[in-house]
Amino acid sequence: MYRSLLAVPLLISSLNATAADQVYRLLQVEDGDTLLVEIAGQPVRVQLAEIDAPEDVANPKLAKDSQRTGNSTDELLRLGRASTDHLKRMLPVGSGVHLQGELKRKDKYGRVPAFVRSLSGAPLNARMVRDGYAVVLHGYPPDTSPKEVLLEAEAAAIAENAGLWGSDSQLMQAWSGRNAPN
Repeated sequence: MYRSLLAVPLLISSLNATAADQVYRLLQVEDGDTLLVEIAGQPVRVQLAEIDAPEDVANPKLAKDSQRTGNSTDELLRLGRASTDHLKRMLPVGSGVHLQGELKRKDKYGRVPAFVRSLSGAPLNARMVRDGYAVVLHGYPPDTSPKEVLLEAEAAAIAENAGLWGSDSQLMQAWSGRNAPN
């Protein structure tokens, strides 16, 4: 499993990487899967591609998650805040990051989907999943991403009760729709 995570930077480097060597400055961690990064002197919202983290502020998606799961927004916000805090610990404001992906493409929320690496080479998308604070998005059309590595990271996080899978297993199962072993 760890060998697979170590392969993430190599797999990502094979993507259409328009900005792989460029260093961008982190302005803010918005939530567990969204960053505000300076690109060409402008703040740009970047989504950690192909992953999803619980919401950490009240918004329409949180309301849908609450209705879908039957859990209170307060319970779900607790998950979201833990996820955001984890990403903030991994990537402090002002840090440099590498972005890999098509930087002109935007998702339905106006964010640029990208694979993000710290300057040390740590693959943040896979780390958030592996550490148990995010899950792999299943609804995105498949592309040339390292989806298999992300899925392996998710399976390991669930099996090992990592992060939120250990501290809030039932709530994480309800939010994500994934089943954890009993």
